[in-house]
Amino acid sequence: MQGYFITGTDTGVGKTRATAALLRAFLDLGLPALAIKPIQTGCVETDGRLVAEDVEEYARLASPHFPAGYPNTCCREYRPACSPHLAARLAGETLAPETLTNEIFTLGRDHMPLLVEGAGGAAVPLSDSATTLDLMHRLGLSIIVVADNKLGMINHALMTVEAVRNRGLEVAGVVINNTTPPGDDADLRKENIRAVALHGNVPILAEIPWLGKKDGDALFIERMAEVAKLLADREKERGKAENGLAFDRDHLWHPYTSALNPLPSVKVTGAQGTRIVLDDGTKLVDGMASWWCAIHGYNHPALNRAAHEQIGRMSHVMFGGLTHDPAIDLGRALLNMAPDGLEHIFFADSGSVSVEVAIKMALQYMQADGQTDRVRLLTVRGGYHGDTCGAMSVCDPDSGMHHLFNGLLPRQIFAPRPRCRFGDPFDPADLDEMRAILDQHGQEIAAIIVEPIVQGAGGMHFYHPEYLRGLRELADHHQILLILDEIATGFGRTGKLFACEWANITPDILCLGKALTGGTMTLAATLATAKVARTLSAEGGVLMHGPTFMGNPLACAVAKASLDLLRQTDWQGKIRNIQAWLTEALTPCRDLEGVDDVRVLGAIGVVEMQHSVNVPRLQQFFIRQGVWLRPFGRLIYAMPPYVITADEVALIGRTISSAIADGKHQTRNDHP
Repeated sequence: MQGYFITGTDTGVGKTRATAALLRAFLDLGLPALAIKPIQTGCVETDGRLVAEDVEEYARLASPHFPAGYPNTCCREYRPACSPHLAARLAGETLAPETLTNEIFTLGRDHMPLLVEGAGGAAVPLSDSATTLDLMHRLGLSIIVVADNKLGMINHALMTVEAVRNRGLEVAGVVINNTTPPGDDADLRKENIRAVALHGNVPILAEIPWLGKKDGDALFIERMAEVAKLLADREKERGKAENGLAFDRDHLWHPYTSALNPLPSVKVTGAQGTRIVLDDGTKLVDGMASWWCAIHGYNHPALNRAAHEQIGRMSHVMFGGLTHDPAIDLGRALLNMAPDGLEHIFFADSGSVSVEVAIKMALQYMQADGQTDRVRLLTVRGGYHGDTCGAMSVCDPDSGMHHLFNGLLPRQIFAPRPRCRFGDPFDPADLDEMRAILDQHGQEIAAIIVEPIVQGAGGMHFYHPEYLRGLRELADHHQILLILDEIATGFGRTGKLFACEWANITPDILCLGKALTGGTMTLAATLATAKVARTLSAEGGVLMHGPTFMGNPLACAVAKASLDLLRQTDWQGKIRNIQAWLTEALTPCRDLEGVDDVRVLGAIGVVEMQHSVNVPRLQQFFIRQGVWLRPFGRLIYAMPPYVITADEVALIGRTISSAIADGKHQTRNDHP
């Protein structure tokens, strides 16, 4: 929604006068503007109800448009003249930014531009856990800062501008007001304005000199009319500007799509909590957690705070010969969470690279141990481990995404995928073919590598923990290593902190990624036992890998904050709830034509179709319903953020059911 949030450097700086005059100016231009003050403290009782005293200000400056026929647009009104959080507390209420955002957008649905006047300054508390900045961020409007030209104005204005920008918000400009008559400080006041513009790199929208109350009203109206014209012209120019989608289509290569005839993309301008915001203002409930990594939702203040604090110290230094607290602190946190026995951590750039590192560890381990014939890997069909060469070699060779490269990749050994499903009785015979392969090829196998319990991008197949326990026993019996790829399943996704906990085992090497930083930036880790590290490093051996951005301090700091957040919250309870909600939401799909299976584990819900689905048609349908999902192959699935609500999961379920019932999933040539 187009509009502006008007905040101030303090109380009494003229926010209400600026907002009322700007409202009048936009209405004079014929625009259906609306001004909203979400929270008004210091109200007086009139005719049995609380009324904001700002009504008089609006009546005076916004006349002739106000008050005749103009609605009272205060969301919350309180009698005490104090901070919003305290006024709400005294009234027995709680101010929630998300609730206020919904109310503001409901009030402003048919109005543009929308003017929202804040109470006090940007950092004024709304509750014990939120400030006005949180409300600003959720609204996503451009910010106008009103500053009083007096001693301290430079500091207060620049701090406000910086705080707003740190939330990813655009500062439309600063309105400089003079609430007191100038004296000998006239030249200083001019320098104040210059300093704010220079050091804040921010436009000065207007300077309103002190002319007293009577003459000041007319001047406010005149100056804010100029501001309204400037802002309206800006929006017209933006409307003419190409939004970049044509360039994106013609030049940017997206994953798993053609460069010349790509799958369509929609443009995102922001994200908050469980919602992705498109450039037209549409908000989508994200059922994918951005490929399963944004477990805490988007723009979580704890993760943003960690990033801001760290980037002020250093964003990166090489890890060769240097170390730093973010890596050390993250390493401690990881080892405290990881299965017992894992003692060494290699930080990598991405999940695929962590698998490459794990493969190198296994091969170098065998070379260092004198078992030089052990140069192959054993895995199961249906797996997916990443897009780099080593990782591709252990992805499904026939039905996986990388079968085109079979002739170029190392020839690994594949066993049938586990047949016994999670939750069903286990048949020990399920391990017979794996056992036979090891008996025949054991002397050339360095390691077994699998995704524990859940095969992710290879088909969302859930298998029995006893199968995983059997692999641990077979690896020990044949004296080979067990590598577990928990890039998709780690950090709670299946209902256990790590999926291998369902089988109560510890791998020799563990790969982690995706949710490690809470979806903020790329980082992965490969963990190994002391035995692996000791054997590989014997007689001066070194692991032959070293990414440029290994142990990146910025990513490590955010990852540590993400792990702290996970540890401090009831993530187990959240996952149990999501599993129950997904089960309820997706169960109706079982009775729909074309559905082969419906399965749920933890925060993973899968509807498997009998035939491949039409991804473009489905995505357009999902977007129209306010949902973001990314199907593939025969699968329509959801792996949402852990902060998702029951209503949001229900919406996802209804949307999937409706898409299948209406045939939106079917592959055909007509346009959706």
